[in-house]
Amino acid sequence: MTWLGAILLAAAAGVTEILPVSGSGHFYLIEKMLGLELSAADTAAFRAALHGGIALALVLFYHRRLGQMLRDLLVGSRKPGTSLPRRLLVLLTVSSLPMFLALLLNRTRLAIEDSSALLAFVSGFLALSGIALFFSSRSARERKDLPQTTGYDGFVMGLAQIPTVFPGLSRVGLLLSAGFLRGLDYPSALEQAGLMGIPVYLAAALTQGLGVKKLGTATVPVQMLLAGAGISAAVGLFTLRVLTERAAYRKSTGYAYWCWGASLLALVLFLIAA
Repeated sequence: MTWLGAILLAAAAGVTEILPVSGSGHFYLIEKMLGLELSAADTAAFRAALHGGIALALVLFYHRRLGQMLRDLLVGSRKPGTSLPRRLLVLLTVSSLPMFLALLLNRTRLAIEDSSALLAFVSGFLALSGIALFFSSRSARERKDLPQTTGYDGFVMGLAQIPTVFPGLSRVGLLLSAGFLRGLDYPSALEQAGLMGIPVYLAAALTQGLGVKKLGTATVPVQMLLAGAGISAAVGLFTLRVLTERAAYRKSTGYAYWCWGASLLALVLFLIAA
């Protein structure tokens, strides 16, 4: 791992983990383009740092909403009825439960990431992410905002997170697609996806960090890991601001084309290597 490679991977993670284009797919795509050839232990260690940075970006961006949720949980709401922060806390809890089922796919994910055909899998999964975004966005009904979102909506979005453990399947993309199919408008689906990302990225950073020793000895310097986490957090925070500001008038169809372009590039790189 070189410093230039670490900086580029971290900056790319800050963009692609936030946008609905698959951070994991782009990680392996950029790694191949830069010719880094990281070991499994180095990959796990560096991705743990990047995921920690993305979790930090999400916490900083949504800190007011998280504070409201915590306050309502501890002291209750002063307003009669169910407040929005408490509703979001319930939705976050319900939507996070299905992610435990993703642990059942862990061996399959590791087998794909260790496969010589990794880029072929990434290409296929990126294409699927694009298809889901394209058709769900075009058929979006957009009848609900966050106060109207139900626990069932959150559970469906939680189910959509399960297959996103595979590289190339965009977590944000599939969550937006599920939200659109449930009738959520774009800003509401985007905020729900962002809040749901906090426990996911924290869990990913923890499990990947703890799993490094099982994969071998990591050679990435601690300074590089900390720099990667900081860069991904800073770029991720900036991307969140830009994405949220434009959410009121921008659709997600354009990201489908991004996914398809990245899918084609991954396929070309796989064929060249083969």
